[in-house]
Amino acid sequence: MASAPLPPPVPSNASTTTHTDDNRDPFGNFDNVPLFMKSLPKELGGTADLKESKPGETNPSDTLAALQALAYEGDPSEIAEGFREQGNALFKQRKFRDAIGFYTRALDEVGKDLSIEERRALWGNRSAANLELGNYGACLRDCSQVLGQTNSSYPDPPSDASNRLTMKALYRSARALSSLGKLAEALDALDRLRTLETELGEADKDAGKGVRAEVERKMAERERKEAEKAERDRRKRDGDAAVALALTQRGVVFPKPTSKTPLFSNCPTDVTPPHFDPDIVPLSSLDTIPLLPPAPTATDYQPWQAPPPETPLIFPVFLLLPLETPPTRDLIMAFPEEATFGDALASMGRDASTTQLYFATKRNRVLKIGAKLTLGKVLAAAGKVKEGEAPDGWELKEGWAFEMVGVPKTSAGDDWIQNWKKELQQGAAIL
Repeated sequence: MASAPLPPPVPSNASTTTHTDDNRDPFGNFDNVPLFMKSLPKELGGTADLKESKPGETNPSDTLAALQALAYEGDPSEIAEGFREQGNALFKQRKFRDAIGFYTRALDEVGKDLSIEERRALWGNRSAANLELGNYGACLRDCSQVLGQTNSSYPDPPSDASNRLTMKALYRSARALSSLGKLAEALDALDRLRTLETELGEADKDAGKGVRAEVERKMAERERKEAEKAERDRRKRDGDAAVALALTQRGVVFPKPTSKTPLFSNCPTDVTPPHFDPDIVPLSSLDTIPLLPPAPTATDYQPWQAPPPETPLIFPVFLLLPLETPPTRDLIMAFPEEATFGDALASMGRDASTTQLYFATKRNRVLKIGAKLTLGKVLAAAGKVKEGEAPDGWELKEGWAFEMVGVPKTSAGDDWIQNWKKELQQGAAIL
């Protein structure tokens, strides 16, 4: 009799179980825990994020608590040294924020039970990490702690290790101060470092040499910038005084400039006030003259000098056209005093043969301006008076511009001018 067929083999549990990601990677759960405390979690001042646990997984917070308990085994010095070594390892990996977290934990948790030198070492380590992160204020505060407690063995001299901490703190202080622009303080720290090196017979090392060179370069650059600013201020001051003198000699009447109301203080920023003609100023007054000598020993350098008052000026000029429809007020941005009024009218598209120009003086005299006259001659005429009459001159309109009136060479234009003269004499000018 033939035997019955054997039933199919039953698969083992291993072959029938569905593999999950965790079963394929039996160490996957360890990624949820800062194993060996490679970085502190954010709750403790570090940068690590703890992953949320899934059902059936180990809670990372529980594991962290266990690791923390291990970290606090031993006496305060051993605990602090453990934190410091972890911080140093992270520092070497350039994980400066995490390193700071470990140094800070050591100081906060067991710092009061440590010796002065142990605390100084932790402050020194933290100052180095803060310096790398550009936290210069925090770096200086830590260095101040190191330097404020430099001799725990008094009256005996400081140990070699203590001196090393002091030297490093001075070096880091100098770097931080240099970065903050406190160059005199940085140089003082470097001088103290150099003195300590000499006292210890290590003058040949000169650890701060590179930083000193950087500080001295910055100081020289700052001094040069300050000298350049002082020279710019001098040129502005002397130039304004020269322009004021030139205007006074041309009959301009204006209040004396002060620090609160400087010359042309009301002039719009898009308008250049009266100034010397740059194409005619003497070579000693050119703006291209360097602010400072190219080298301290340069013998051919001639400093800038303000132009003499007789140097030709350029004015912004208002042209009032009261009989236009509507009345207009045009601005000529640059009118050289050696140019003619005919040139000015032509530049504005107006015909000198049909337009007559007039100008009012300080004493309300109305002067008729010929098209062939230059601005310089008209300004000179404004200051001329008959014997026995009060001095006269002219005012800058709005404090920065010459002003003239243009009317048609017609009876209407003549009538308007006559009416204007009457208004001026009555002190109620219509302009």
